[in-house]
Amino acid sequence: MKPLPRAYEQALRGGIARVSEPAPQDDNELAWQARWFSGACGRAFTTTSGAKAVISDLGEWNREAGPDFVRTAVQLDGREHHGAIEVDLEASGWEQHRHATNPDYENVILHVIVRRPAKRHFSRTATHREVPQICLADHHEATPEWESVAAARPGRCAAPLRALSVDQLSDLLAVAARRRLERKAAVLAAMTDARGVDAALYEALAITLGYKNNKLPFQLLAQRVPLKIAASARGEALLFGLASFLERPEPPRGAARHEIAALWSRWWKLRAPHTHAILPRSTWKLTGLRPANHPLRRLAALAAIARQWKSVRAALESGDHAHLQATLGGLQHQFWSFHTSWTSPRRQTPLALLGPDRVREIYANVVLPLSLSSGQEPSWRDLPSGPPNATLKIVSARLFGGPLPRDLPKRLFIHQGLLQIYADFCLRDHGECTQCRFPSLVTGLPA
Repeated sequence: MKPLPRAYEQALRGGIARVSEPAPQDDNELAWQARWFSGACGRAFTTTSGAKAVISDLGEWNREAGPDFVRTAVQLDGREHHGAIEVDLEASGWEQHRHATNPDYENVILHVIVRRPAKRHFSRTATHREVPQICLADHHEATPEWESVAAARPGRCAAPLRALSVDQLSDLLAVAARRRLERKAAVLAAMTDARGVDAALYEALAITLGYKNNKLPFQLLAQRVPLKIAASARGEALLFGLASFLERPEPPRGAARHEIAALWSRWWKLRAPHTHAILPRSTWKLTGLRPANHPLRRLAALAAIARQWKSVRAALESGDHAHLQATLGGLQHQFWSFHTSWTSPRRQTPLALLGPDRVREIYANVVLPLSLSSGQEPSWRDLPSGPPNATLKIVSARLFGGPLPRDLPKRLFIHQGLLQIYADFCLRDHGECTQCRFPSLVTGLPA
């Protein structure tokens, strides 16, 4: 029997011809632009014509008409070029959006396309200069974690998985969890390389605060309100204002009126030059959320994190879960520590801005990858898990045909391994399990 990690990788590679690159939430250009600007897509690429492209400077995100990113620097086969970068889902978007006849796009030095085109499309400027292209679908490390959902009905692996002993299943999930950790560490390292440690950690925290449904708006806000600004006196007003949560014509009565008035007193002075950057309300998904998890409270937590950044970064870098829980669990806010919405009554006792489950997610998605990318070997096999969330229930239905086996250890790595197997196999096979090699891997495990 081959060592389990190698067997897992070979099973995954065996299905690579059937892999369809996963897309970020809603598969829209804004999501990909945010991912590109974070540095998570990487910095070294090969253009569709075979040239080596290295992103020296991601530049600035252009909020006005014209190319997406300006004042960028790109090395093409060792020669540095300065100009703009345009990001489109399809190569044909260049012509469809009429960039070829728009003089504002004359200084574009790189056209980034997300999907692999069925036929070659050339990007040219108004003066008929060809713009080099890179296709993110050709660079596996640039593809994001899954955001789609495979059918929740049991797969072919359900029966052999149920037949495994607890030790066999735990070992398999540990391998998958380690792969998940390594992938997250690589993404965080790429973000750090592109943006610096503070910006990368701040953005990673914001994404984790967004949960599954609101990762994109939180990432956009972290990019539009950088750490130093978020930590300033105007930071919280900018976060709430750009999130579109201060656009209501009449504030509610009670304690919220004072809170909104304080935010608005700063926001109205800042709003005019930032109007184009306010997120549309449609960006947010606000249904089905527990009141304590509403983005309003999470934005307050993000502002508190920025204000306490020195101690927060120390807790992140410590690698210690108890230290992280004490730091993040102790964050306070004069209004949101006692309210779950603008209109909720004031609680007698404070409610944590970030509860234990969210801190555990931050530990799994930020602290552990940070430790690994820093050359440390994190110890996390004994860390307990929280209760299965909605995503885990979908994964469990696919892999086991029902709830998780009761005798599985209640450990974080178990949940992380299940999520990675689902991402590696269930979401990458489009033949209703007929071509997936994961069932063979499971049945081949030694007793």
